[in-house]
Amino acid sequence: MITKIYKLFCAGLVGCGFSAALTACSPETFDGPNQNGIPSISNVDINVTVDQSVNQATFSVANMPAQTYAVWKVNGSVYSTLNPMDWANNKAGTYDVELRLGNRNGFSQGSVTKQFTFENSQVDFTPYISRISRTWRINYVERGHMGCGEPGTDGSNWWSAEPGDKADWGVYDDRLTFTADGGYTYDPGEGGTVYVNTGCSVYSAFNTNDGNDFMVPEAVLNSLYNFDVEGDKILLKLLPESLFPYISSDAQLANPVFTVTKLTNSEMVLLYEGEGITWRFMFTSKEDDAPKAFKGYKFDSDGNMLKNATWEISRYYAHGDGWEGYNADDITYTNDGNKKFVVTLPYESNQRWQAQFQLQNLGGVYTQAGTNYDFSIKLKASQDLNSATVKLTDATDDTNFYFDEVIPLEGDTEYLLYKSNMEGKDIATLHLVFDFGGCQPGTVVEITDMVLKDHAFDDGAGQPDEQGGGDEPTVQPFDFNDPGNMLKDAGWEIFRYYAHGDGWEGYNAEDITYTNDGNKKFVVTLPYESNQRWQAQFQLQNLTGISTSAGKTYDFSIKLKANQDLNSATVKFTDAADDTNFYFDEIIPLEGDAEYALVKSGMEGKDIETLHLVFDFGGCQAGTVVEITDMVFKEHSDNSGSGVVMNYDDADNMWKAIDEGKAFKLGYYFAAGDDWHPIDFSEASHNGNTYEITLPADLARASGRDSSTSTHN
Repeated sequence: MITKIYKLFCAGLVGCGFSAALTACSPETFDGPNQNGIPSISNVDINVTVDQSVNQATFSVANMPAQTYAVWKVNGSVYSTLNPMDWANNKAGTYDVELRLGNRNGFSQGSVTKQFTFENSQVDFTPYISRISRTWRINYVERGHMGCGEPGTDGSNWWSAEPGDKADWGVYDDRLTFTADGGYTYDPGEGGTVYVNTGCSVYSAFNTNDGNDFMVPEAVLNSLYNFDVEGDKILLKLLPESLFPYISSDAQLANPVFTVTKLTNSEMVLLYEGEGITWRFMFTSKEDDAPKAFKGYKFDSDGNMLKNATWEISRYYAHGDGWEGYNADDITYTNDGNKKFVVTLPYESNQRWQAQFQLQNLGGVYTQAGTNYDFSIKLKASQDLNSATVKLTDATDDTNFYFDEVIPLEGDTEYLLYKSNMEGKDIATLHLVFDFGGCQPGTVVEITDMVLKDHAFDDGAGQPDEQGGGDEPTVQPFDFNDPGNMLKDAGWEIFRYYAHGDGWEGYNAEDITYTNDGNKKFVVTLPYESNQRWQAQFQLQNLTGISTSAGKTYDFSIKLKANQDLNSATVKFTDAADDTNFYFDEIIPLEGDAEYALVKSGMEGKDIETLHLVFDFGGCQAGTVVEITDMVFKEHSDNSGSGVVMNYDDADNMWKAIDEGKAFKLGYYFAAGDDWHPIDFSEASHNGNTYEITLPADLARASGRDSSTSTHN
């Protein structure tokens, strides 16, 4: 994926120079949509730290204005856009560093320049060996922990990884260990894979050949390393064929030599300077104390009751509002023991429960009250399936179940459903029920790694931090001013309840005070401590103008912020007539002075005439103040997200100003063949927001077409 971007653009970037790389090949005379918004260098300075023991310098911007980025030159050559930035040179001397600032409008007219000095030329590698002799990992919390750029730069100006950017590519669990006697060990981590560029041929059997990078299974590798000098560079050399977290090219694997630009006891920055490109890798030796992503319980553990369970298959298949029946046996399946089931659904269905696949009467599986249980399972559908169901239920009473979960399956994306520490029930026989109602014709669903175990049994997988499904995308809070927000102008009646202690000794409920700015913001003050859930209630009851219906779906979001830690705040959205009939009853931890957003998207509707919005701050410390803001309840729409709809004609669409102007030129680069030989051809036109590009005949023939013209708005 990275190399693909490089191949498309590198010639243009080199030809236009660094400024063009930052402004999409626009000439330097183009100052952006707002000329008055060009950043100023006034009051900006450079902080310089020099490590004389290894001839390394670190630069950072003092008083950096918001929404700007640094453009660094070292000795007259553009080097980096990162802040802070590191540079190394093994030769003694005095060097210049120059800083300009950039933003979306252009670059500062002025610059700041400073000099720094390396006092000695480096020939003694003792301090390097001392510092590198430990275990390292990619420092994924930093911007620029991986990247690529022009030759001669720090490998960040074409692409610079944002924090966590490569979390799905098996690179963050890799470990590199160096020893003082020259030993090097590469450990591919728990994932057991190395990340490989799509252009590599050495792992062709694993290449997906879709233009994307790929992962290759590898074992722990032991090798050797040494330091060397080449010109003004300090080099880290590994033995040929030594593995590394990212293999950028066949040449890197054959001769893994890296330029060292920073090396301390806890930080290391290495550059691989390949043909026409520089790759960047930032490492840390600090322990990774971030929470590990939960990957489900272990199917092969001795504690998994589903591993060897027997079952009886039951199927049901229908479609349409009249539930016209298909032959249930047309739902076909294959299985690899209980490890994997592949279910094929040849025809469409339209509603929940119209495409059931059940593992009934699970032999050897029972549960009992007094014991808590864990469950996990993975599902992947070949096409989008917005309302798959997984239900673990009593075989004799389907209202007595552990869960009845409706989950959205995105095509070709694995979904992990897990339930931790479920309170046990006395159930002698269980069914595991799947429903794929609403499926498209030809949908294939893979069901893998199903686990049910005693919570007390440690299978080595760890426990999730929170309940539910694991791999859903984050949904942003909705817009309070969305025209569909039913809570924006709703009327309400305030109800309060206030108590404390094991005896629930009552306070005066009206000592819970509040102020409000319409329904946009409520500030609730709790002067006294409480000790248990439901002891500090603040309710907006009988919300006017709001009712809901079965058959519709709804979205909800709200933001809360407490001035002190409050570990078990509750938000409940419930039927005013029956508090067991609710949309959610959510317990959330509030960290002092940190905003928490609760978002519920696509909730299945209920027939409710009147609703209460209930808050409880039981367990609060004395003097707790809670801000409740931006509460939204609306009918669901697939394009809702944050509730913001982008429009080309919006006043703040900066690209429109570019379309309407002429202060840029269209740039072209065409090539063909495996050798990427250039084609001297340029035929493109621009008219307002319409760009028309005619591909050269050589490219059209390569794609099997006679000619190709593409028009895009």
